[in-house]
Amino acid sequence: MTHHQIPVAPGLPLIGSLFPMIRDTEGFLAAQYRRLGPCFRVSVLNTSMVVLGGPTAAEVMAGNTGELDAWKVWEGMIREFGGRQVLTMLEGAEHQKYRAATRNGFARSRVLEQLPLVMNLTREALDRTNVSGHLKVVPFAQRLVADCIGTLTLGRKPGVHLADFMTYWHTQLAVQLVKSARPSALRRPAYLKARASARAFAQEVLGQDARAMTSTYVDDLRTLARTQPELMNDEELLFMMLIPYVAGLDTVVNVLSLSLYELYRRPEVLARVREEARPLVEAGLPAARLRELKVLHAVVLEVMRLYPIANNLLRYATRDFEVQGFPVRQGEQVLMALFASQWDPDLFRNPDQFDVDRFLDPRNEHRQKGAFQPYGSGAHTCLGAGMAEALLASILATVVTHGRFELYPKAFRMRPFHSANLSPDLRLTLRRLQ
Repeated sequence: MTHHQIPVAPGLPLIGSLFPMIRDTEGFLAAQYRRLGPCFRVSVLNTSMVVLGGPTAAEVMAGNTGELDAWKVWEGMIREFGGRQVLTMLEGAEHQKYRAATRNGFARSRVLEQLPLVMNLTREALDRTNVSGHLKVVPFAQRLVADCIGTLTLGRKPGVHLADFMTYWHTQLAVQLVKSARPSALRRPAYLKARASARAFAQEVLGQDARAMTSTYVDDLRTLARTQPELMNDEELLFMMLIPYVAGLDTVVNVLSLSLYELYRRPEVLARVREEARPLVEAGLPAARLRELKVLHAVVLEVMRLYPIANNLLRYATRDFEVQGFPVRQGEQVLMALFASQWDPDLFRNPDQFDVDRFLDPRNEHRQKGAFQPYGSGAHTCLGAGMAEALLASILATVVTHGRFELYPKAFRMRPFHSANLSPDLRLTLRRLQ
């Protein structure tokens, strides 16, 4: 069989494409996707990886029969915590068993059954800005999303543990995934204190009475650990008590923060969303009517299209295989750049522009095959996608109708956001109007 030579992205001797990857990973990869096609190679220092982009990446992930896995991506995190394996590392039957045990806890219905609670938590968070009149968007989003997700899945808010969890998780991401910090960061006193606090919180959650909880998440995982200890031991069960925050803090928080930024700098879009949301919020946001928030949903989708957050995924080849005639060798790093098609002008008209109507009738640009995969593809598609969308819709609908805000200062423009930043510009602020 004749193999094609995988094209190589431009780079410098020794360092390869280091600088453009640091400056703007997604922008660089999207540009190479348009120039070189859906399969190309990138070198950074002494590491070479294959990049699969857009619909091709989606097809490979959907058809994965074990030639790709994320074991090495997550192994360092769970081993440092004290476990052996976690849901995101597994494939095949083991992955499906693990996934089944977590599915109910992350269901969309968790939000729909508790919409009054989500609205009240959002209003309380907004009312806390009355004293200063200024809402720092990222910390606001972190606390609110953590309180909502924690209550919905774990039966309790994170309370004083939130800051420590953020330190713990962002250090892990920086060392293990983004590679922006040295392993020595895991030995610093501040990190060790934060990890101990996160473990203490997880132990408190496991100590709760399952009968007092609205979600079955904790009890379902207790059952899995008890009946299949080879799949989940006690340390891994403890780690899974943190997974709701792993799943929601950074992803949902970033989408919420960026949605507020785009809404409050675009009065015409904000007016459309507010007009749509007001009657539903005044009616108590009935669960059956949440899908009527079509423009608001389009805002969320356009934010996820324009700011890729969780669909640039690293995998490793477990054996030799072929993609469109290009050979991928066992042991190679394979970056699944699902987001690359989101900026493709052949799929999305004027892709650099923020345009919510691309997700509405009659355009529906996202429905083209493989064009838009914000939650991943295949067996590892995000379990919490439905929960995230319902939570974002209910929070945003409440925010835009609960008092009046404006971007502060009005001419504020956020620093460029890339997924490796971990959070948007911390200066992002809304001011309450009288």
